[in-house]
Amino acid sequence: MQENQENKASGINKFLMIAAIAEAVAIIVLLVMMGNNKREAEMLISQVERGVQEKDSLNHEMSLIMDSYNQLQTTNDTINAQLEEQKAKVAELMENLKRTNAQNRDSLKKYHAEVETLRAIMRSFVVQIDSLNTKNIQLTEENTLLNEQLSTAKHKNRELSNAKDSLQGRVKEAEALKAVGMKLVALNERDNETTRIVKTNKFRVTFTINENDMTKTGNKDLMIRIVKPDGGILINENSGLFKYDGKDISYSAKKTINYDGKAQPTTIYAISREVLKGGVYQADVFCEGRNIGSVSAKID
Repeated sequence: MQENQENKASGINKFLMIAAIAEAVAIIVLLVMMGNNKREAEMLISQVERGVQEKDSLNHEMSLIMDSYNQLQTTNDTINAQLEEQKAKVAELMENLKRTNAQNRDSLKKYHAEVETLRAIMRSFVVQIDSLNTKNIQLTEENTLLNEQLSTAKHKNRELSNAKDSLQGRVKEAEALKAVGMKLVALNERDNETTRIVKTNKFRVTFTINENDMTKTGNKDLMIRIVKPDGGILINENSGLFKYDGKDISYSAKKTINYDGKAQPTTIYAISREVLKGGVYQADVFCEGRNIGSVSAKID
Protein backbone atom coordinates (compact mmCIF):
# COMPACT_ATOMS: atom_id res chain seq x y z
CA MET A 1 0.00 0.00 0.00
CA GLN A 2 2.83 2.32 0.93
CA GLU A 3 4.64 1.60 -2.35
CA ASN A 4 1.49 2.36 -4.39
CA GLN A 5 1.00 5.63 -2.57
CA GLU A 6 4.66 6.55 -3.11
CA ASN A 7 4.45 5.69 -6.89
CA LYS A 8 1.25 7.68 -7.22
CA ALA A 9 2.75 10.65 -5.38
CA SER A 10 5.93 10.36 -7.46
CA GLY A 11 3.93 10.41 -10.70
CA ILE A 12 1.98 13.44 -9.63
CA ASN A 13 5.14 15.21 -8.55
CA LYS A 14 6.92 14.40 -11.84
CA PHE A 15 4.00 15.88 -13.71
CA LEU A 16 4.12 18.94 -11.50
CA MET A 17 7.89 19.16 -11.95
CA ILE A 18 7.55 19.00 -15.75
CA ALA A 19 4.88 21.63 -15.66
CA ALA A 20 6.98 23.82 -13.41
CA ILE A 21 10.05 23.38 -15.61
CA ALA A 22 8.02 24.17 -18.69
CA GLU A 23 6.78 27.27 -16.92
CA ALA A 24 10.36 28.17 -16.05
CA VAL A 25 11.52 27.63 -19.62
CA ALA A 26 8.80 29.91 -20.85
CA ILE A 27 9.93 32.52 -18.36
CA ILE A 28 13.54 32.10 -19.45
CA VAL A 29 12.62 32.51 -23.09
CA LEU A 30 10.70 35.58 -22.18
CA LEU A 31 13.65 36.91 -20.20
CA VAL A 32 16.01 36.24 -23.05
CA MET A 33 13.62 37.96 -25.37
CA MET A 34 13.59 40.85 -22.97
CA GLY A 35 17.35 40.90 -22.88
CA ASN A 36 18.07 39.22 -19.52
CA ASN A 37 21.34 37.37 -19.33
CA LYS A 38 21.83 33.56 -19.23
CA ARG A 39 23.01 33.49 -15.62
CA GLU A 40 19.75 34.90 -14.31
CA ALA A 41 17.81 32.30 -16.31
CA GLU A 42 19.84 29.44 -14.83
CA MET A 43 19.27 30.73 -11.27
CA LEU A 44 15.54 30.85 -11.90
CA ILE A 45 15.51 27.27 -13.20
CA SER A 46 17.45 26.12 -10.13
CA GLN A 47 14.95 27.80 -7.81
CA VAL A 48 12.04 26.11 -9.61
CA GLU A 49 13.69 22.70 -9.33
CA ARG A 50 14.40 23.16 -5.61
CA GLY A 51 10.77 24.13 -4.97
CA VAL A 52 9.47 21.09 -6.82
CA GLN A 53 11.86 18.78 -4.95
CA GLU A 54 10.86 20.30 -1.62
CA LYS A 55 7.20 19.82 -2.44
CA ASP A 56 7.84 16.21 -3.45
CA SER A 57 9.72 15.62 -0.18
CA LEU A 58 6.85 17.06 1.83
CA ASN A 59 4.36 14.81 0.06
CA HIS A 60 6.56 11.76 0.72
CA GLU A 61 6.82 12.60 4.44
CA MET A 62 3.06 12.99 4.69
CA SER A 63 2.60 9.60 3.01
CA LEU A 64 4.92 8.01 5.57
CA ILE A 65 2.97 9.64 8.40
CA MET A 66 -0.30 8.33 6.93
CA ASP A 67 1.16 4.79 6.78
CA SER A 68 2.28 5.07 10.39
CA TYR A 69 -1.23 6.11 11.45
CA ASN A 70 -2.70 3.14 9.54
CA GLN A 71 -0.42 0.77 11.46
CA LEU A 72 -1.47 2.05 14.88
CA GLN A 73 -3.99 -0.35 16.49
CA THR A 74 -5.91 -0.17 19.74
CA THR A 75 -9.24 -1.31 21.18
CA ASN A 76 -9.80 2.09 22.80
CA ASP A 77 -12.73 3.74 20.99
CA THR A 78 -11.73 7.27 22.02
CA ILE A 79 -8.19 6.92 20.67
CA ASN A 80 -9.47 5.26 17.48
CA ALA A 81 -11.75 8.24 16.86
CA GLN A 82 -8.83 10.63 17.37
CA LEU A 83 -6.67 8.58 14.98
CA GLU A 84 -9.34 8.83 12.29
CA GLU A 85 -9.47 12.60 12.76
CA GLN A 86 -5.69 12.86 12.33
CA LYS A 87 -5.72 10.62 9.25
CA ALA A 88 -8.40 12.81 7.70
CA LYS A 89 -6.28 15.88 8.47
CA VAL A 90 -3.20 14.33 6.82
CA ALA A 91 -5.25 13.40 3.74
CA GLU A 92 -6.57 16.97 3.52
CA LEU A 93 -3.06 18.45 3.81
CA MET A 94 -1.81 16.15 1.05
CA GLU A 95 -4.62 17.30 -1.25
CA ASN A 96 -3.92 20.96 -0.45
CA LEU A 97 -0.21 20.42 -1.10
CA LYS A 98 -0.94 19.17 -4.60
CA ARG A 99 -2.61 22.49 -5.40
CA THR A 100 0.17 24.59 -3.85
CA ASN A 101 2.63 26.42 -6.11
CA ALA A 102 6.11 24.98 -5.62
CA GLN A 103 7.55 28.51 -5.72
CA ASN A 104 5.42 29.69 -2.80
CA ARG A 105 8.08 29.57 -0.10
CA ASP A 106 5.74 30.76 2.66
CA SER A 107 3.23 27.98 1.94
CA LEU A 108 5.92 25.29 1.86
CA LYS A 109 7.30 26.59 5.15
CA LYS A 110 3.85 26.22 6.71
CA TYR A 111 3.61 22.65 5.41
CA HIS A 112 6.96 21.85 7.01
CA ALA A 113 5.57 23.07 10.33
CA GLU A 114 2.41 20.98 9.82
CA VAL A 115 4.51 17.86 9.19
CA GLU A 116 6.45 18.38 12.41
CA THR A 117 3.20 18.81 14.32
CA LEU A 118 1.79 15.63 12.77
CA ARG A 119 4.91 13.70 13.78
CA ALA A 120 4.67 14.96 17.36
CA ILE A 121 1.00 14.00 17.58
CA MET A 122 1.74 10.57 16.12
CA ARG A 123 4.49 9.98 18.70
CA SER A 124 2.00 10.90 21.42
CA PHE A 125 -0.44 8.29 20.07
CA VAL A 126 2.31 5.67 20.01
CA VAL A 127 3.09 6.34 23.67
CA GLN A 128 -0.61 6.20 24.63
CA ILE A 129 -1.24 2.97 22.75
CA ASP A 130 1.90 1.30 24.12
CA SER A 131 0.82 2.32 27.61
CA LEU A 132 -2.70 0.94 27.06
CA ASN A 133 -1.33 -2.31 25.65
CA THR A 134 0.96 -2.67 28.66
CA LYS A 135 -1.94 -2.00 31.02
CA ASN A 136 -4.13 -4.48 29.11
CA ILE A 137 -1.45 -7.14 29.49
CA GLN A 138 -1.18 -6.36 33.20
CA LEU A 139 -4.97 -6.43 33.60
CA THR A 140 -5.17 -9.73 31.73
CA GLU A 141 -2.51 -11.23 33.98
CA GLU A 142 -4.23 -9.83 37.07
CA ASN A 143 -7.59 -11.12 35.85
CA THR A 144 -6.10 -14.57 35.27
CA LEU A 145 -4.60 -14.51 38.76
CA LEU A 146 -7.90 -13.35 40.28
CA ASN A 147 -9.79 -16.10 38.45
CA GLU A 148 -7.33 -18.67 39.76
CA GLN A 149 -7.67 -17.27 43.29
CA LEU A 150 -11.47 -17.23 42.94
CA SER A 151 -11.44 -20.82 41.72
CA THR A 152 -9.22 -21.81 44.64
CA ALA A 153 -11.47 -19.95 47.07
CA LYS A 154 -14.58 -21.64 45.65
CA HIS A 155 -12.89 -25.02 45.93
CA LYS A 156 -11.94 -24.29 49.54
CA ASN A 157 -15.49 -23.07 50.26
CA ARG A 158 -16.89 -26.30 48.84
CA GLU A 159 -14.47 -28.29 50.95
CA LEU A 160 -15.41 -26.25 54.04
CA SER A 161 -19.10 -26.62 53.23
CA ASN A 162 -18.73 -30.37 52.78
CA ALA A 163 -16.72 -30.58 55.98
CA LYS A 164 -19.36 -28.51 57.76
CA ASP A 165 -22.17 -30.70 56.43
CA SER A 166 -20.22 -33.80 57.41
CA LEU A 167 -19.58 -32.40 60.87
CA GLN A 168 -23.21 -31.39 61.29
CA GLY A 169 -24.22 -34.85 60.14
CA ARG A 170 -21.91 -36.46 62.69
CA VAL A 171 -23.17 -34.13 65.41
CA LYS A 172 -26.80 -34.97 64.61
CA GLU A 173 -25.92 -38.63 64.51
CA ALA A 174 -24.19 -38.31 67.86
CA GLU A 175 -27.21 -36.45 69.29
CA ALA A 176 -29.69 -39.09 68.13
CA LEU A 177 -31.09 -41.46 70.73
CA LYS A 178 -31.03 -45.19 70.17
CA ALA A 179 -33.37 -47.91 71.36
CA VAL A 180 -31.36 -50.99 72.33
CA GLY A 181 -32.31 -54.40 73.63
CA MET A 182 -35.70 -54.22 71.90
CA LYS A 183 -38.25 -56.99 72.34
CA LEU A 184 -41.72 -57.42 70.81
CA VAL A 185 -44.29 -59.78 72.41
CA ALA A 186 -48.01 -60.38 71.99
CA LEU A 187 -50.34 -60.19 75.01
CA ASN A 188 -53.80 -61.66 75.57
CA GLU A 189 -56.64 -59.83 77.23
CA ARG A 190 -55.17 -60.64 80.66
CA ASP A 191 -51.85 -59.05 79.63
CA ASN A 192 -50.13 -62.41 79.62
CA GLU A 193 -47.67 -63.23 76.87
CA THR A 194 -49.07 -65.43 74.07
CA THR A 195 -47.72 -67.00 70.92
CA ARG A 196 -51.15 -67.40 69.34
CA ILE A 197 -52.35 -64.57 67.14
CA VAL A 198 -56.04 -65.38 67.71
CA LYS A 199 -55.61 -64.59 71.40
CA THR A 200 -53.59 -61.42 70.86
CA ASN A 201 -55.19 -58.35 72.34
CA LYS A 202 -52.22 -56.00 72.37
CA PHE A 203 -48.48 -55.80 71.73
CA ARG A 204 -45.78 -54.87 74.19
CA VAL A 205 -42.54 -53.32 73.06
CA THR A 206 -39.69 -53.07 75.57
CA PHE A 207 -36.33 -51.40 75.03
CA THR A 208 -33.78 -49.14 76.67
CA ILE A 209 -33.03 -45.60 75.52
CA ASN A 210 -29.24 -45.37 75.47
CA GLU A 211 -27.16 -43.01 77.55
CA ASN A 212 -26.26 -39.89 75.56
CA ASP A 213 -24.67 -36.72 76.90
CA MET A 214 -24.75 -35.10 73.44
CA THR A 215 -28.51 -34.77 73.13
CA LYS A 216 -30.81 -32.31 74.88
CA THR A 217 -32.52 -33.54 78.00
CA GLY A 218 -36.21 -33.13 78.70
CA ASN A 219 -39.45 -34.57 77.36
CA LYS A 220 -39.11 -36.90 74.39
CA ASP A 221 -42.02 -38.28 72.36
CA LEU A 222 -41.57 -41.94 71.42
CA MET A 223 -43.80 -43.35 68.65
CA ILE A 224 -44.27 -47.09 67.97
CA ARG A 225 -45.36 -48.44 64.62
CA ILE A 226 -46.47 -52.04 64.52
CA VAL A 227 -46.15 -53.35 60.98
CA LYS A 228 -48.42 -56.33 60.24
CA PRO A 229 -47.40 -59.27 58.00
CA ASP A 230 -49.33 -57.74 55.08
CA GLY A 231 -47.39 -54.44 55.42
CA GLY A 232 -50.26 -52.52 56.98
CA ILE A 233 -49.93 -50.49 60.20
CA LEU A 234 -51.76 -51.48 63.37
CA ILE A 235 -54.27 -48.67 64.02
CA ASN A 236 -56.37 -48.03 67.15
CA GLU A 237 -58.01 -45.22 69.10
CA ASN A 238 -54.59 -44.08 70.35
CA SER A 239 -53.07 -43.79 66.87
CA GLY A 240 -52.11 -40.55 65.18
CA LEU A 241 -49.68 -38.99 62.68
CA PHE A 242 -46.13 -37.71 62.97
CA LYS A 243 -43.52 -36.29 60.61
CA TYR A 244 -40.90 -38.62 59.22
CA ASP A 245 -38.71 -38.01 56.18
CA GLY A 246 -40.91 -35.07 55.18
CA LYS A 247 -44.13 -37.07 55.27
CA ASP A 248 -47.00 -37.60 57.73
CA ILE A 249 -47.10 -41.26 58.76
CA SER A 250 -49.21 -43.19 61.29
CA TYR A 251 -48.10 -44.57 64.62
CA SER A 252 -49.68 -47.38 66.64
CA ALA A 253 -48.82 -46.02 70.09
CA LYS A 254 -47.09 -43.04 71.67
CA LYS A 255 -45.35 -42.37 74.95
CA THR A 256 -43.62 -39.28 76.35
CA ILE A 257 -40.64 -39.79 78.61
CA ASN A 258 -38.50 -37.33 80.55
CA TYR A 259 -35.01 -38.01 79.39
CA ASP A 260 -32.10 -36.99 81.62
CA GLY A 261 -29.26 -38.21 79.42
CA LYS A 262 -28.89 -41.54 81.19
CA ALA A 263 -29.96 -45.01 80.03
CA GLN A 264 -33.72 -45.35 80.50
CA PRO A 265 -35.74 -48.62 80.22
CA THR A 266 -39.07 -48.04 78.46
CA THR A 267 -42.21 -50.06 77.73
CA ILE A 268 -44.93 -49.12 75.26
CA TYR A 269 -48.21 -50.96 74.59
CA ALA A 270 -50.10 -50.98 71.29
CA ILE A 271 -53.73 -52.11 71.49
CA SER A 272 -55.26 -54.23 68.72
CA ARG A 273 -58.92 -53.67 67.69
CA GLU A 274 -58.92 -55.90 64.63
CA VAL A 275 -58.72 -59.53 63.61
CA LEU A 276 -55.06 -60.30 63.09
CA LYS A 277 -53.36 -62.89 60.93
CA GLY A 278 -50.35 -64.96 61.84
CA GLY A 279 -46.91 -64.09 60.54
CA VAL A 280 -43.96 -61.82 61.23
CA TYR A 281 -44.73 -58.55 63.03
CA GLN A 282 -42.27 -55.65 63.24
CA ALA A 283 -42.05 -52.82 65.73
CA ASP A 284 -40.23 -49.58 64.88
CA VAL A 285 -39.45 -46.87 67.45
CA PHE A 286 -39.26 -43.22 66.32
CA CYS A 287 -38.02 -40.17 68.20
CA GLU A 288 -37.48 -36.62 66.92
CA GLY A 289 -37.99 -37.63 63.30
CA ARG A 290 -35.61 -40.62 63.42
CA ASN A 291 -36.07 -44.35 63.45
CA ILE A 292 -34.07 -45.24 66.55
CA GLY A 293 -34.69 -48.99 66.68
CA SER A 294 -36.52 -51.99 65.19
CA VAL A 295 -37.44 -55.48 66.27
CA SER A 296 -39.53 -58.28 64.78
CA ALA A 297 -41.27 -61.39 66.08
CA LYS A 298 -43.18 -64.28 64.49
CA ILE A 299 -46.63 -64.81 65.97
CA ASP A 300 -48.74 -67.69 64.64
